[in-house]
Amino acid sequence: MSPLDPAKLLAMLRDPDVESAQIAGAAGVPREEAGRAVRLLMTLARAKTEEIATLPPALAAAVLHAAAEAGRIDLVAAVAAREEKELAKEAKRQLHRLKLRGVTIPEAPPPAPALAPPAEPPPAAYGSIADGRGERAVWLPRNVPGRGLEVAQAVCSDQRGLVELHLGLVGRKEWRAFVKGLLERGAAMGVVEIAWGEALGRITSARGLNGRSGQRVPDGADQWLGQLGPPPPLADPALALPPLDAETERAALAASAALHDLPLLRGWLGEEPFLREVAARLDELEKPPLELDATRRRERQRAVVQEAVDRYYTPERRARLASRLVEVAAWFARTGDADHSAQAAAAARALLAGTPPGQVPFASRLVEKAFRVDTGSDPTQAG
Repeated sequence: MSPLDPAKLLAMLRDPDVESAQIAGAAGVPREEAGRAVRLLMTLARAKTEEIATLPPALAAAVLHAAAEAGRIDLVAAVAAREEKELAKEAKRQLHRLKLRGVTIPEAPPPAPALAPPAEPPPAAYGSIADGRGERAVWLPRNVPGRGLEVAQAVCSDQRGLVELHLGLVGRKEWRAFVKGLLERGAAMGVVEIAWGEALGRITSARGLNGRSGQRVPDGADQWLGQLGPPPPLADPALALPPLDAETERAALAASAALHDLPLLRGWLGEEPFLREVAARLDELEKPPLELDATRRRERQRAVVQEAVDRYYTPERRARLASRLVEVAAWFARTGDADHSAQAAAAARALLAGTPPGQVPFASRLVEKAFRVDTGSDPTQAG
């Protein structure tokens, strides 16, 4: 069955045994929109043009088909006069079908001039900074006239792309309560208010990675993004960071390992498959036939971990970690924490400059703290 055939889709919408999830899958639309179309069919006698026009195209075509069958010629004609080309084309097709059956179609009156209401500014969006795995959450609301706010909750990865996208309708009061709780609970995630265009840009940028990574695109994501249009270019967070003199830069870099003690960065670790391989090598030092005394065993353990630090930082991992640290630095600067901002920025710049990872305390500890080995490089490290 073609999911875009209005008559067949209409039959599914009218069938009480067909769930909204099945309809959503057939039409390629969010489940909430399929449910709205079903409810609109139940009140077709009172339906308004705007209610049909705001449906996804496949569902709108099916409802127009029903309106033509039910004699709501006024409704079909009004939709045919709208500016949305595809929607108007489908309505005109239904009017033509009625003409062929001998139904008289009244001429549509010219639209009355009306002052357009002032455009309502979009509500503020929110986002977290990327975590140690490069994943962030983004909450993007938009006005839906007469229905409240559509809120998109997205999970974006700087390696995999757009991982999750969930859409839902909420009232403005409900949204305000959600935001209040989000900012209270999300402090450890670095959640802040961000510009609407930046939020859309982050989601769009993540979607661009899915093809390369092989990550499945969330259902309905492309259609939803297509409705919003292209976002403005994302700003480089490094531009918000003030330059440091050489002495301050060296001091900030030397103190950068302490960033791992902060709630925001405590969970940051190297990539798990790599850490497992290092752990297996450390386990070998505990097994016969290696009869090592405690001192030699510690020396060998330190050597394994220090070698792992050097080996871990491929050019790709350096670039990824530096990008995440620049964003962390910008977040600290925004929250008024200049010292931690300087430490994160200094570590990012050192990684990008090719400084050996053993000389970048933050980078060393990212690997070392996964193991209970005293490397001597950071006496405060946690096992």
